[in-house]
Amino acid sequence: MAHREDPEKVTVEEDERPGPDVNVAVMGTVKLSEGSIVYIPTPTADPRDPLNMPMWQKLLCLALISIFSTLGLALINGFGGLLGFYIPQYTTEGKGYSDITNLMTMPTLFMGIGNLIGMPLAIGVGRRSVLLASSLILVLAAALCAAAKSYEWQLGCRLILGLAAGQSEALVPLITQEIFFLHERSRGLMLQQAIQNVLSTVWVLFASPIAGAITPQWWYGLGAVLAGIEFLLAFFLLPETKYERSLASYQEDVPAAASSPENDGVGGKMEAMIIATQRVPLDFENYPRRTWKSDMKLWTGEPNCGQAWRVLQQTFMLLLFPNVAWALLLNGLTLGGYIAIGTTYNSIVTAPPYNWPDTSASYVNCGQIVVALIALPLLGHGSDWLAKYKARRNNGIHEPEVRLLPLIIPIIIGVFSIVLYGQAATHPESYHWFIYIWGLAAYNFCFVGANIGAITYLLDSYPGSEGPILIIVCAFRGIISFGTTYGISPFVERNGYDGAFGIFGALTFVFGVMGIPVYIWGKQIRKFTARFGRMKG
Repeated sequence: MAHREDPEKVTVEEDERPGPDVNVAVMGTVKLSEGSIVYIPTPTADPRDPLNMPMWQKLLCLALISIFSTLGLALINGFGGLLGFYIPQYTTEGKGYSDITNLMTMPTLFMGIGNLIGMPLAIGVGRRSVLLASSLILVLAAALCAAAKSYEWQLGCRLILGLAAGQSEALVPLITQEIFFLHERSRGLMLQQAIQNVLSTVWVLFASPIAGAITPQWWYGLGAVLAGIEFLLAFFLLPETKYERSLASYQEDVPAAASSPENDGVGGKMEAMIIATQRVPLDFENYPRRTWKSDMKLWTGEPNCGQAWRVLQQTFMLLLFPNVAWALLLNGLTLGGYIAIGTTYNSIVTAPPYNWPDTSASYVNCGQIVVALIALPLLGHGSDWLAKYKARRNNGIHEPEVRLLPLIIPIIIGVFSIVLYGQAATHPESYHWFIYIWGLAAYNFCFVGANIGAITYLLDSYPGSEGPILIIVCAFRGIISFGTTYGISPFVERNGYDGAFGIFGALTFVFGVMGIPVYIWGKQIRKFTARFGRMKG
């Protein structure tokens, strides 16, 4: 099943440079070009290594996890197009507009909490089992939302929905990066995001007309049915992607004993750094074949609860690193700005002078399809191309800070678009309704571009710490974004749309500019934090 039609011979060279001091080595600085592309992590001959899956199976994995993400995120974000249906109902119950918008902002907090619960379990037990459990919770939560009879009931069910949907924020990127090599990483993440954005945009785009045709309750019911189908497909077709690798496979010179998860990393002999410029032919004599039955296992190896606890410890340690803190703040802010736009556009386009019917409000999301089909693939391919180009010009050495350069375009577009959105919302008589389509799509591009750029930068910087990094970027950003959007309604009432979204624009600019010192001094930061950042898991 995992056999490649044209297995390549391996070219492996041991780097003859003296092994760096384990305490001062610059993590993330790797040799990416040696006449041809260097494969990182080092290829193995194991047919069950996720990196050795055939391309069709990798694409199937991306499709399955993207469908999961689509359903979770669309059931959360698509509610912005349904506000017009619920405002009259809940207003008669004595709920204000800020209470009603909590139905959209509160679940983002629980998405972050869901990551804090799910990611350590995914690291200690397995990715497949956590995703399947989250899919079941998604089915249950969507069904409960459909049956909700009161504001409190729906709010509680949407919080459960947020716990399940949160796995799309960190677990899905974790699975994605585990099936691609470093030089393919940005392209793989962008492909997953593109699939997810297209599908979720279509679902959100038609949220209003679907709810108008079959009622908002059956909009949830349709989501529950589709989530059930996704669970069945994932149960039979999605393999486990957890695979134990030593830090040496990431070109890290470490004591050989450190590669053993049972060892504390204190050893004498150094495990040699390996430079591999070609793939390894699969070995079916010394390793078991990948079969459909082996892919059906809920986890591989023995669950390790201690590893889950260590991941949480590593997470809070990484939070103290300045480059990690910056990436977290940028992601939290841009996600908050995107949610703020998604929470407010409905009341703008359904009011004079536009007077859109409630069943058409969600059409504001149509511009995000263009972002997913054109902008994101260009940014993903561009990041990988730039990494390889810069490595060739740097004697084959790749520096993770190169991943930050493509952030320039999304940040500039994001600042411009969110400020323009606020101006148009304040003076609707002077602006065309297309401004809101542009604003939502353009700032979504800013958020996703910042998200993928920051994730690839941090994953390249701290190899072996994928779990803690994704918890930080994806879980804590949900908490930060909740803080920035929880009071969006009174914030707009006090400052106006132009003032509120002007502040979002200014903060986007400030955090974007803060990336400049991270780019300039990032290697020095990594050199200092290497003594704390050598982690596995």
